[in-house]
Amino acid sequence: MPKRELTSRLMVAVVGIPLAVLIIYWGVWPIGILMAAAAVLAAREYYHLTPDETVAFGWLGAALAGALPLVAALDPDYRVFAPWAFALVLGTALLASALSLWLRWPDGRPLDAAARTIMGALYTGGALSFWVLLRALPEQASDSATAFHGAALLIFPVWVTWLGDTFAYGCGSRWGRAKLIEAVSPNKTVVGAIGGLAGSVLAGGIFARLWLSDVPEFGLSWQLGAALSVPIAVVGQVGDLAESVIKRDAGVKDSSRLLPGHGGVLDRLDALFFTVPFTYVLLLLIRPWL
Repeated sequence: MPKRELTSRLMVAVVGIPLAVLIIYWGVWPIGILMAAAAVLAAREYYHLTPDETVAFGWLGAALAGALPLVAALDPDYRVFAPWAFALVLGTALLASALSLWLRWPDGRPLDAAARTIMGALYTGGALSFWVLLRALPEQASDSATAFHGAALLIFPVWVTWLGDTFAYGCGSRWGRAKLIEAVSPNKTVVGAIGGLAGSVLAGGIFARLWLSDVPEFGLSWQLGAALSVPIAVVGQVGDLAESVIKRDAGVKDSSRLLPGHGGVLDRLDALFFTVPFTYVLLLLIRPWL
């Protein structure tokens, strides 16, 4: 990695990570607003990445993407969020379909317009809504839960994902030879994927031991934290590869130049679009045995 790019990455991390932790700890509405802003930016990047960006109704998809995390913040209970989110998505899909008839027919690929509009919103805003739901999960489940417990539970998959990504980059750069899926991402190697998995397991075990053991209703031992990090890491690598497919289809290296050294919002959150929702569902599934 060039020295200038490394310096830019470090500067963004030094400012961004403490700020993100503070917002996560602050509460549901601050994280909801942050995720809404991130969703709008990510959705805009997504629509500009598609080979024929004029097909999708980008303004409509970005509005839906930004609305979903805010709806989650209104009442961060999935049983309340799901019907409202479904109504928003369905209404937007019907509006996109109607607009495609007027503005895309007969030569503008109306079905693609409606489908890409909804896909871009769900991939970004739909996934980022689970940041809000996961942040609120302990306090929704127990009166004894605090802001610290909710913040720790949300930071868990973020920490596991990012540290795994760091291990993957380090191991792959130093020892990687055999390519993982060269047609999708030529720089990713088998050794890098294994190193990333090992780094995630280590990160998950340490994090659970330090901060998750006493979370009401969702306390994790270090052994369980390490074990849960395995599927989280695998899902994260799939998310990383999924965004690589989107970028290769668009013929670009980065989704944008918004974050110096990191690319765009899609580049920075690629794996987290998958791992945070997955962690939320996983915790609900194993809750009866905790």
